[in-house]
Amino acid sequence: MNFQKHDICVLANLLSWLMKQLSPGNLMPSGVERRLHAEPGPVKGRVSVLIPVYRGSDFLDDLLRELTRSDYEDKEIFVAVDEPDDRSLMVAAKYSGKVHFMLSQRRRGKVEALNSAVKASSGEILVFLDADVRIRGKGFLECIVDEMRDADILDFRKGIIHESFISRMVNYEFIGANLVSYLYSRLVGKCVGINGAAFAIRRRIFEEVGGFSRVISEDFDLALKVLMKNGRFKYSERLEAYTKAPSCWRSWISQRKRWGIGAGLWIRENWRRFLRCVASYPHIAVPSLIILFPTLIPLILNCVLVNAPGYDVPNILPSFITVQSSLWMPVAPGTAQLLSKAFLALLISFLPLAAVFYTASKKLRLHFRFHEFLLYFFIYQPISMLVLMGGIITAFLFENHKIDWKV
Repeated sequence: MNFQKHDICVLANLLSWLMKQLSPGNLMPSGVERRLHAEPGPVKGRVSVLIPVYRGSDFLDDLLRELTRSDYEDKEIFVAVDEPDDRSLMVAAKYSGKVHFMLSQRRRGKVEALNSAVKASSGEILVFLDADVRIRGKGFLECIVDEMRDADILDFRKGIIHESFISRMVNYEFIGANLVSYLYSRLVGKCVGINGAAFAIRRRIFEEVGGFSRVISEDFDLALKVLMKNGRFKYSERLEAYTKAPSCWRSWISQRKRWGIGAGLWIRENWRRFLRCVASYPHIAVPSLIILFPTLIPLILNCVLVNAPGYDVPNILPSFITVQSSLWMPVAPGTAQLLSKAFLALLISFLPLAAVFYTASKKLRLHFRFHEFLLYFFIYQPISMLVLMGGIITAFLFENHKIDWKV
């Protein structure tokens, strides 16, 4: 029984700590605050917006309309299109003279397309936006420039366009990713990863780290290179961008497989640097892993509870499971005890995490529904983690990887 109380206290302390970080009055540690304000950048400066497109995008026209309507005058917009289709050609004709289109009849890949666009641009601040992103507000570019005064790399608040069940599940992944960026920004001013769908970076540090590397996880790799150069990271709640989730399960599996393989290949080459970075900020890294992969908590708790000899589940729960399950298959009392502990591990981990995600969604103005999070935690997230881990293991075991992605 003492072990049970200890586990609950640990989870309660973690929840309390995260809630404290999300409170409006909580400030960044003084050492980080002094470092950020010691190197202010220019309030004004040319902004280069760079958008990669493969064939075409239904959102590209709307995105360019918002950007070209911006009151921020010192801007330039580059759209790098591989194998343009009729939609891209029509958009290129529509925005001729306002937007620089770099059309390629061959598939160069996102990395080469963006690096080429950066070379053709001249902005002090580089803003990278995926073609399936929607931005809000005419002051989008002005806000970026203002936020970049004390940052080398800037992440935005990102949400999902709710169109399907998949998008509603991916939404909670985005809540977790936003929360992790928020905590890293407020507590240490550094970050080991970034969502490449929408972010900004100073040209100086982008060129200093060599731009995008020819890897599948080019955004994650860029963020780590900036971290190794002691670049300043910032997460902005003022800026918001919304993107689409995969339209079907086949696309979703293909995307997660690519992410897993990309992460595995990257870890295989950079695991020493990555571990050094994680070890530098364990008080942020451990909660971040829990937030990004909540399935880890019940797995760990279940192993601990099952092997804890001093831990006794109330007899009524194993008896209930035994009676109910005997209606369709025989379950021994010992098995019922294991099932009870597994159920209790899920319950102990679910409630605090639900509270954390709910609080984060309110703080960051993102969508949250309790029944959706229930499905996310118990069904979607375990499947997602299995697919991702499968991709990572594949990257370590095999050299040839069949993915629909051009590096």
